Amino acid sequence: MPPLLHADGKDTSHPGLLIGGSFERPPIHRFLEGSRQTILFPARITENGVSEPLSTESGLNDKDWDNFIKESLERASLLLATLDPVMVRDRSAVIQMAVLTSDNPMVASCILTRGFLQRFSAIFGPELLITIPSRNKIYVFPKLANRIASAVQTIHDDHLISPMPVSSEIFELSGKGLHSVGTLDPDEGR
Repeated sequence: MPPLLHADGKDTSHPGLLIGGSFERPPIHRFLEGSRQTILFPARITENGVSEPLSTESGLNDKDWDNFIKESLERASLLLATLDPVMVRDRSAVIQMAVLTSDNPMVASCILTRGFLQRFSAIFGPELLITIPSRNKIYVFPKLANRIASAVQTIHDDHLISPMPVSSEIFELSGKGLHSVGTLDPDEGR
Protein backbone atom coordinates (compact mmCIF):
# COMPACT_ATOMS: atom_id res chain seq x y z
CA MET A 1 0.00 0.00 0.00
CA PRO A 2 1.41 3.41 -0.87
CA PRO A 3 1.83 5.79 2.06
CA LEU A 4 -0.83 8.41 2.73
CA LEU A 5 0.88 11.61 1.65
CA HIS A 6 0.56 15.18 2.88
CA ALA A 7 0.34 18.00 0.30
CA ASP A 8 4.12 18.47 0.59
CA GLY A 9 4.68 14.82 -0.36
CA LYS A 10 5.58 13.57 3.14
CA ASP A 11 4.07 10.39 4.55
CA THR A 12 1.81 11.57 7.39
CA SER A 13 0.38 8.20 8.31
CA HIS A 14 1.30 5.80 11.08
CA PRO A 15 0.54 2.13 11.65
CA GLY A 16 -2.45 1.10 13.67
CA LEU A 17 -4.01 -2.17 14.73
CA LEU A 18 -7.67 -1.27 14.64
CA ILE A 19 -10.67 -2.97 16.13
CA GLY A 20 -13.67 -2.92 13.84
CA GLY A 21 -16.87 -4.62 12.83
CA SER A 22 -16.76 -7.72 10.64
CA PHE A 23 -19.01 -5.92 8.13
CA GLU A 24 -15.99 -3.76 7.17
CA ARG A 25 -14.28 -6.74 5.49
CA PRO A 26 -10.70 -5.41 5.31
CA PRO A 27 -8.37 -7.60 3.22
CA ILE A 28 -6.28 -8.65 6.24
CA HIS A 29 -8.12 -9.32 9.51
CA ARG A 30 -8.84 -11.81 12.25
CA PHE A 31 -11.71 -12.17 14.67
CA LEU A 32 -11.06 -11.47 18.32
CA GLU A 33 -11.18 -14.71 20.31
CA GLY A 34 -14.73 -16.07 20.52
CA SER A 35 -16.13 -13.17 18.52
CA ARG A 36 -18.63 -13.32 15.68
CA GLN A 37 -18.70 -9.59 14.90
CA THR A 38 -15.48 -7.94 16.07
CA ILE A 39 -12.22 -8.02 14.13
CA LEU A 40 -8.67 -6.78 14.45
CA PHE A 41 -7.00 -5.43 11.32
CA PRO A 42 -3.86 -3.51 10.33
CA ALA A 43 -4.26 -0.04 8.86
CA ARG A 44 -2.45 3.20 8.16
CA ILE A 45 -3.91 6.18 10.02
CA THR A 46 -3.42 9.83 9.08
CA GLU A 47 -2.96 12.67 11.55
CA ASN A 48 -6.62 13.53 10.82
CA GLY A 49 -7.76 10.08 11.97
CA VAL A 50 -8.57 8.73 8.52
CA SER A 51 -7.71 5.05 8.36
CA GLU A 52 -6.97 2.84 5.39
CA PRO A 53 -6.75 -0.95 5.88
CA LEU A 54 -3.55 -2.58 4.66
CA SER A 55 -3.94 -4.67 1.54
CA THR A 56 -2.71 -8.21 1.05
CA GLU A 57 -0.11 -6.70 -1.30
CA SER A 58 1.40 -4.54 1.44
CA GLY A 59 4.71 -6.36 1.01
CA LEU A 60 5.51 -6.53 4.71
CA ASN A 61 7.88 -9.29 5.79
CA ASP A 62 7.90 -10.86 9.27
CA LYS A 63 10.23 -8.20 10.68
CA ASP A 64 8.08 -5.43 9.17
CA TRP A 65 4.96 -6.97 10.74
CA ASP A 66 6.67 -7.20 14.12
CA ASN A 67 7.64 -3.53 13.90
CA PHE A 68 4.13 -2.60 12.70
CA ILE A 69 2.54 -4.34 15.69
CA LYS A 70 5.08 -2.93 18.14
CA GLU A 71 4.60 0.65 16.92
CA SER A 72 0.81 0.25 16.90
CA LEU A 73 0.74 -0.97 20.50
CA GLU A 74 3.14 1.80 21.57
CA ARG A 75 0.83 4.39 20.01
CA ALA A 76 -2.20 2.81 21.68
CA SER A 77 -0.37 2.85 25.04
CA LEU A 78 0.46 6.54 24.61
CA LEU A 79 -3.15 7.26 23.70
CA LEU A 80 -4.39 5.36 26.76
CA ALA A 81 -2.13 7.49 28.96
CA THR A 82 -3.76 10.66 27.59
CA LEU A 83 -7.37 9.51 27.94
CA ASP A 84 -9.34 10.70 30.94
CA PRO A 85 -12.22 8.24 31.33
CA VAL A 86 -15.59 9.36 32.58
CA MET A 87 -16.27 7.43 35.77
CA VAL A 88 -19.99 6.80 36.17
CA ARG A 89 -21.03 6.41 39.81
CA ASP A 90 -24.20 5.22 41.49
CA ARG A 91 -26.06 7.10 44.24
CA SER A 92 -23.64 5.72 46.80
CA ALA A 93 -20.70 7.18 44.82
CA VAL A 94 -19.47 3.69 43.84
CA ILE A 95 -17.93 3.61 40.36
CA GLN A 96 -20.13 1.46 38.10
CA MET A 97 -18.40 1.94 34.75
CA ALA A 98 -15.72 3.86 32.92
CA VAL A 99 -16.30 5.38 29.49
CA LEU A 100 -13.34 6.18 27.25
CA THR A 101 -13.96 8.35 24.22
CA SER A 102 -11.92 10.43 21.78
CA ASP A 103 -11.87 11.36 18.11
CA ASN A 104 -8.94 8.98 17.68
CA PRO A 105 -9.90 5.72 15.91
CA MET A 106 -7.41 3.80 18.07
CA VAL A 107 -9.38 4.20 21.33
CA ALA A 108 -10.78 0.67 21.09
CA SER A 109 -7.28 -0.64 20.37
CA CYS A 110 -6.21 0.52 23.84
CA ILE A 111 -7.75 -2.67 25.25
CA LEU A 112 -4.91 -4.59 23.54
CA THR A 113 -2.21 -2.86 25.57
CA ARG A 114 -0.66 -4.24 28.74
CA GLY A 115 -1.47 -1.08 30.66
CA PHE A 116 -5.22 -1.26 30.06
CA LEU A 117 -5.92 -4.19 32.38
CA GLN A 118 -3.56 -2.79 34.99
CA ARG A 119 -5.21 0.64 34.94
CA PHE A 120 -8.79 -0.59 35.22
CA SER A 121 -8.28 -3.63 37.44
CA ALA A 122 -7.15 -1.17 40.11
CA ILE A 123 -10.71 0.21 39.98
CA PHE A 124 -12.88 -2.78 39.03
CA GLY A 125 -10.93 -5.86 40.07
CA PRO A 126 -8.88 -8.37 38.05
CA GLU A 127 -11.61 -9.28 35.54
CA LEU A 128 -13.21 -6.64 33.34
CA LEU A 129 -16.15 -6.62 30.95
CA ILE A 130 -15.78 -4.33 27.96
CA THR A 131 -18.19 -3.22 25.26
CA ILE A 132 -16.96 -1.60 22.05
CA PRO A 133 -19.91 0.11 20.35
CA SER A 134 -17.58 2.18 18.19
CA ARG A 135 -13.91 2.43 17.33
CA ASN A 136 -13.60 5.65 19.33
CA LYS A 137 -15.67 4.77 22.41
CA ILE A 138 -15.51 1.90 24.88
CA TYR A 139 -17.27 1.04 28.13
CA VAL A 140 -15.50 -0.79 30.97
CA PHE A 141 -17.33 -2.62 33.77
CA PRO A 142 -16.32 -4.88 36.64
CA LYS A 143 -17.09 -8.52 35.88
CA LEU A 144 -18.69 -8.99 39.27
CA ALA A 145 -21.68 -6.91 40.35
CA ASN A 146 -21.80 -4.98 37.08
CA ARG A 147 -24.60 -2.78 35.84
CA ILE A 148 -24.34 -3.48 32.12
CA ALA A 149 -28.10 -4.00 31.93
CA SER A 150 -28.74 -0.37 32.89
CA ALA A 151 -26.39 0.87 30.15
CA VAL A 152 -27.54 -1.38 27.28
CA GLN A 153 -29.70 1.25 25.55
CA THR A 154 -26.98 3.92 25.72
CA ILE A 155 -24.35 1.52 24.37
CA HIS A 156 -26.70 0.34 21.63
CA ASP A 157 -27.45 3.97 20.64
CA ASP A 158 -23.72 4.75 20.54
CA HIS A 159 -23.26 1.81 18.16
CA LEU A 160 -26.10 2.96 15.88
CA ILE A 161 -25.06 6.61 15.59
CA SER A 162 -21.32 6.12 15.30
CA PRO A 163 -19.53 6.77 12.00
CA MET A 164 -17.10 4.01 13.14
CA PRO A 165 -19.38 1.30 14.60
CA VAL A 166 -17.85 -1.94 15.88
CA SER A 167 -20.23 -4.40 17.57
CA SER A 168 -22.68 -5.18 20.34
CA GLU A 169 -20.48 -7.93 21.77
CA ILE A 170 -19.27 -8.08 25.36
CA PHE A 171 -15.63 -8.99 26.01
CA GLU A 172 -13.92 -10.23 29.13
CA LEU A 173 -10.38 -9.04 29.81
CA SER A 174 -8.31 -10.67 32.54
CA GLY A 175 -4.85 -12.06 33.11
CA LYS A 176 -5.94 -14.95 30.86
CA GLY A 177 -6.47 -12.62 27.90
CA LEU A 178 -9.32 -11.06 25.93
CA HIS A 179 -12.29 -13.01 24.60
CA SER A 180 -15.93 -12.52 23.70
CA VAL A 181 -18.43 -13.69 26.32
CA GLY A 182 -21.73 -12.64 24.76
CA THR A 183 -23.69 -9.85 23.20
CA LEU A 184 -25.90 -6.98 24.31
CA ASP A 185 -28.40 -7.79 21.56
CA PRO A 186 -30.90 -10.45 22.68
CA ASP A 187 -31.69 -11.24 19.03
CA GLU A 188 -28.11 -12.41 18.50
CA GLY A 189 -28.27 -15.28 20.98
CA ARG A 190 -25.11 -17.27 21.53
